[in-house]
Amino acid sequence: MDGQVWKSAAHGGPDAPGTLVDLAALGDPEAFAGLLRAPAATRGELLDDALDKDMRPLVAQALHVCDSGSTEEILLALKVLDAVAIAEECPELLPDTVRVLTGLCRPDQDVEVLAAALPLYGAHVPGPSAAQVLLAMSGHPDSRVRAGAVDGIEYFTDEGTFPPATMDLAERLARMLAEDPDAQVRLAVAEAFGMMENWAGFQVGWVHHMVAALARAVGVDQDPAVRRAAAKNLAQTWQAARPEAAEALRPYIGDGDPYVAAWALARLACLGDPAALDRLWTVLAAPDVHREYLSAATELFVSYRGDASRRDRRRLRGELKRLRKQGWANAPTDEPNWSPQARDDYLKILISRLSPW
Repeated sequence: MDGQVWKSAAHGGPDAPGTLVDLAALGDPEAFAGLLRAPAATRGELLDDALDKDMRPLVAQALHVCDSGSTEEILLALKVLDAVAIAEECPELLPDTVRVLTGLCRPDQDVEVLAAALPLYGAHVPGPSAAQVLLAMSGHPDSRVRAGAVDGIEYFTDEGTFPPATMDLAERLARMLAEDPDAQVRLAVAEAFGMMENWAGFQVGWVHHMVAALARAVGVDQDPAVRRAAAKNLAQTWQAARPEAAEALRPYIGDGDPYVAAWALARLACLGDPAALDRLWTVLAAPDVHREYLSAATELFVSYRGDASRRDRRRLRGELKRLRKQGWANAPTDEPNWSPQARDDYLKILISRLSPW
């Protein structure tokens, strides 16, 4: 889904639904109808206002609509559910949420509804049966559904409600990254890999397979977005595999895609590799250096302080300050949506992240 899926802190799965409520009696049909009538461009702001005003009736109405509404209505209802941390903010509606999402995620469902519901299903529905549904949907013939299943798997495993399924799901994602014919599905998988090492039930020994899967994507995937996501997540792999991941990235420090090259170079430089450090300082000396080099180096030098030396961090901060003084914000860029002011503001943020030490 495009929004923020709020995960549940507690569950009442389909086999133990808890106490259901009278959704029709609790719901606010007028508030939902107002959202439905509003232009799509303004719905987000109106939804925030409606939730701030009276959350529970709107959530109850969204759940009621999921039981009996049209496709358009159900898709809007799922956006409402996506905007709420149901377990924390509407805990009495969690059993109905589990029931409704279980009903929506069935093989004969409209594919647009199914694709939108699966991330929420993964976030809220626990247990072995939910894991099996997500596995099955990851093989759906429609790529939108497969991408939704990937998001659902990410939320399900990160939620940690059924750790015994984690490795089966992780292995399924690794195969999808290598084999799925749709670039958007592979991108969803590459992005999901970024949190995999924190999943409950994840086996530390399998991290080497994760590194290999990401490295393969960087090396052979034909889609630039997939390569970039894989390189970024490979560069941020956890401590036990960082040297292995860095070596996998070494061939790409001079890659023609600056996003791939930036993360590969920053990973090796952060580990203190002399050749990579020399190359990084040379790249940063260019007055029109690509923004991703600044972003990647700052992120890794800050987030992995145990890898980067104080001396290298201080030098990086000095290089960024020099670039700002020399007017980097006004240099030509391949990012037309970034104004000079936005670039300057961003550079100031990066500098502030590197100080004080």
